[in-house]
Amino acid sequence: MQDNSRKYIKAMLGLFCAMFLILCVYLVYIVGVYGNRWFTSPYNTRVQAQKNSVQAGRIADRNGQLLAYTDGEGQRRYASEKARRRAVCHVVGDSYGQTLGAESMFAKYLLGFDQDMADLFAETFGSATRTGSSVMLTIDGELCDYAYDLMDDYWGAVVLMNYKTGEVLCSVSQPTFDPNYMQEYIDGERELAASAMVNRVTMGKYTPGSTFKTVTLIAALRYIPGVTERTFDCDGALVFDRETGKYLPDVAVDDAEFVQADQETDYDREQEGVQDTGAEPATVEKYSIVRDSNSSYHGEITLFEAYAHSCNTTFAQLAMEIGADKMAQTAKDLGIGDEFLFEDMLLYSSSYEKPDTDLNLAWSGVGQYKDIMTPMQMCMLTAAVANDGVMMQPRLLYKVVTRNDYVRSTPGNKVYKTILSEAEAEIVQQAMLGTVEYGTGTQADVDGCTVGGKTGSAEISSDKSVKTHAWFTGFIQDEDHPLAVCVILEQAGGGGSMAAPLAGKLLAKAVELGYYCLLYTSDAADEL
Repeated sequence: MQDNSRKYIKAMLGLFCAMFLILCVYLVYIVGVYGNRWFTSPYNTRVQAQKNSVQAGRIADRNGQLLAYTDGEGQRRYASEKARRRAVCHVVGDSYGQTLGAESMFAKYLLGFDQDMADLFAETFGSATRTGSSVMLTIDGELCDYAYDLMDDYWGAVVLMNYKTGEVLCSVSQPTFDPNYMQEYIDGERELAASAMVNRVTMGKYTPGSTFKTVTLIAALRYIPGVTERTFDCDGALVFDRETGKYLPDVAVDDAEFVQADQETDYDREQEGVQDTGAEPATVEKYSIVRDSNSSYHGEITLFEAYAHSCNTTFAQLAMEIGADKMAQTAKDLGIGDEFLFEDMLLYSSSYEKPDTDLNLAWSGVGQYKDIMTPMQMCMLTAAVANDGVMMQPRLLYKVVTRNDYVRSTPGNKVYKTILSEAEAEIVQQAMLGTVEYGTGTQADVDGCTVGGKTGSAEISSDKSVKTHAWFTGFIQDEDHPLAVCVILEQAGGGGSMAAPLAGKLLAKAVELGYYCLLYTSDAADEL
């Protein structure tokens, strides 16, 4: 009896020890994965308390231009130029923790929690005033100013990154705010635009429109043998049963009395008649259709031509041929739906909802179903295409400089995942180059550079008076200028006529400023 009791006690003790060990390992994992988010949270009372007792370090762009500092009275101040403050406000953040910019994400450096034990001992028990480290960001303030000016009054987002390193060189979200007046915003003394605190680059969830055809193209490469050698017949419309969503290949548009979906509007969706927008389904009691914008007909067309001219009917047919399961799997493989745990930024997940009917699958293939993308993830996808399939982890932290002018080593360039084979990436690059060379993206061209990209005009309403969201995402195919860009302008109209020119101008500006493949070096840290 005693032997059995001893065995039972030993077993229970062993089980307890094992569970305790598992709990310890789990806690270490949780702290490692989520620790930075907990630390940077505006609800972390320890961090908030330190803001009143520590002289926070400076924040500068990669060239040493001051973006935030603490004045002689202990007040947090931001860039002297109003335009600069508003252009970089979402990246820099604010001293009240209302936004998740550098002020929050890099609080452990700015408030001195990263200092070594000798410094902490001297400041705790000596007379030294505790001063946080200074932070240099990867962004270029001049580039951000330029993008902010190009956006004019349109709401939306612009992001530019080095696709070899993951460095974010430009990140602008509109509408903006002025961090110098946060208390006045909070007190209601100064008007704040709706959702101005939201960083649309990382948190904006948008219908991608035709930019999602890149995902459909990749799925076709993986699941349809010989697809690049085929030709497709675009007769302008695909007919579906309105009630069931079933594709009706034997029903022609002329066989039914359809309501005209593409009514004339007061704006040009695309330049020179090139179509790029997702079409609204024309409907009557019995039928729904998917058509190209303005009822255009491409006739016999290759896969590359269909991509360059953004042929809806071709990509709708491709999606149906691929199937909902394989479309969903491709989206997953490309990182759509991933939970991002980046140290430098809070990036919301994009999403793909598997369609349940032929009609919904067709719309999904052209980016007009329930596909949702953030501008940053769209830029990451484009960057991976340009980088031969390798997706780099985006980063905003350039370097950290202590109060003793010691430059701390910072996390280097990190690969997030490989999403494409080199062969797949090469084909998608070819398709995107064609879009800028002869398709809907010609206005994104940059003198002296080879540019690829994809336009999109995302329908957001059945009301034809409501303009589409204008998209462009692209890259420079040049080892000396490895730049990827994504632009979305809310309710601006056609992606080819509105977003593409902005992207081209921003790429040209970055080339002018001399951003090359190697990590940009600067002696500006010595001045912090």
